[in-house]
Amino acid sequence: MKQMRIGEKIGWSKESRIGRLVFILLLFLYTGVMLYLFLMQCYEVPDFISDMPAYVEKTAGIAGDYEFPYPLFFTVAKLFAVFLGAPAAVAVTTAILNSFGVCTAKYYMNRQVRSFVCYEEMSEKKRCMTDICVTGAVFALFLLGNLYSPKNTAFFGFDYAYRCMGIYTPNPVWNATYMATRPFAVICFFEAVNLLSEYRENFQWKKCVPFALSLFLTTITKPSYTLVVVPVFGLVLLFHAIRSKGKSLKNAFFVCVTMIPTGIDLLYQYSGVFSGTNALGEETGIGFAFAKVWGNFSSNIPLSIVMGMALPLGVLVLNLGELKKNGAYRFAWLNYLMGAGMFLVLYEKGFRMLHANFSWGYMHGMFFVFLMTLVLVIKNTVQWRKSWRIIFAAAEWAVLLAHLACGLNFLWYALQGNDLAGF
Repeated sequence: MKQMRIGEKIGWSKESRIGRLVFILLLFLYTGVMLYLFLMQCYEVPDFISDMPAYVEKTAGIAGDYEFPYPLFFTVAKLFAVFLGAPAAVAVTTAILNSFGVCTAKYYMNRQVRSFVCYEEMSEKKRCMTDICVTGAVFALFLLGNLYSPKNTAFFGFDYAYRCMGIYTPNPVWNATYMATRPFAVICFFEAVNLLSEYRENFQWKKCVPFALSLFLTTITKPSYTLVVVPVFGLVLLFHAIRSKGKSLKNAFFVCVTMIPTGIDLLYQYSGVFSGTNALGEETGIGFAFAKVWGNFSSNIPLSIVMGMALPLGVLVLNLGELKKNGAYRFAWLNYLMGAGMFLVLYEKGFRMLHANFSWGYMHGMFFVFLMTLVLVIKNTVQWRKSWRIIFAAAEWAVLLAHLACGLNFLWYALQGNDLAGF
């Protein structure tokens, strides 16, 4: 039986009516909450401290200390600014693109889950339950956070204020450009998996378009995910070439040709950011040192990783065989490892060193591992009769709820007006 292509078959039109309604209502609620937060940040309401003012200055054409060679986000914001003004335009642009990310995640998670639940053969009631389950997983994905200890208590040195910095989270609600690039990154991730599974036997230029286009769009929005996915993609192509004794090289070359626009854009972006001097006259560029930046924010990096990735690590230990069988799950972990490796050894020179900008790629890696982990948790729960792993299902859901509780608490902390630059 031919394996179903990710994103193929069973579209939104097949979604149950109740499933659609639940998703749309939750999407409006989520978008409204996030828009409120972004507006408070952009208008610099007291205590709502974030990176947003720098984006507002860029949108308004005011020269600042930072360079943002990311045209898509700021072009859209400038269009809205004609009618709304720069602060509201940045908030609306961020909210729209972030919610578009929710929609793309729903689209691809639907395909992942429906591939193992025989969706087309289900009754209307079971379809409805499946749709709502996937919707719940999607919103959990966009709300969950790293684990941290309760207020006024410490856990191996991590106290209540130690909410994110050093541990990191898939949902950094203080950074607009990260959130804006997620819809394109989600498409890029799954289309990369599709392309890597097909290009050797059945290369067609048109099949490269979704991947190449989404890669370009995520790059011109913010290249943080590009810096992770392109090396991983290249290493997989190299592995295939070695394994096939060079037979896949021709098709691999054609695939790489489709990424030329992205390569040109990266040269443009980084020629300005990592050459010459910055606004303070400091040398710019990329430095190499082990844990130079991460070590500034965490006295125990392994513990930070565990607190940020408790659920994915636990599910991985119980499902190591999935790495071989499930290409998307394997690719997610490769993304995470690449992001972690880059963050450990790379940093920006000058005053931006402590901005930890290589952590964005790490957080993208976290996001995709959590996405595929949630799919696997659903799979293990649905197929409980087929595996002994069902005995750990309660523990998996408990850890997921802990991640979600911490993420919701952090979002509430942000909505109350707190400094998100020094958590």
